[in-house]
Amino acid sequence: MADPQTITDRAGRLFTLVFVVCLGLLGFGLFLQHVKGLDPCPWCVVLRLAFIAVGLVGLVAALHRPKGAGIAVYSVLGVLVALAGVAAATYHVLLQKDPKRAAACIDSPVERLLDASGIGDWVPPLLQYGGPCTLEPWSLLGLSIPQWALVWFVILAITLALLPWLSRR
Repeated sequence: MADPQTITDRAGRLFTLVFVVCLGLLGFGLFLQHVKGLDPCPWCVVLRLAFIAVGLVGLVAALHRPKGAGIAVYSVLGVLVALAGVAAATYHVLLQKDPKRAAACIDSPVERLLDASGIGDWVPPLLQYGGPCTLEPWSLLGLSIPQWALVWFVILAITLALLPWLSRR
């Protein structure tokens, strides 16, 4: 078994990796939006908020460098946020597959909540939306943006769930 300092260092590096992955995914979303002209829909913004939340858990944990149970606490918190992202991405995937549900995205409770919070004004290039939920205008290897988000939230959830064990190896 590794000594406590080695475990803390490994956990810190893994939490940093989680943060960097989330930052990279957000950066790619900004590339698609501002370079490729794909305006995000309200659910895209929800997915971005979930990536921000998972990334912040990773960043705070990486800076804190917890020991023992602290590693597990941050991991559980990260898993819970990533699972919320899984739920949001799953709904977004289903939304894009059903034209009736996708049309209901406009003036939906999520859109009203985002508007009421004024979140689009916080960081407009990242959190303002203007696109419809109905389009699947971009794909890579046959997967749409919300499908890729789902894949990454699952990867992040698994990584965070295994992080306490991985940091001890």
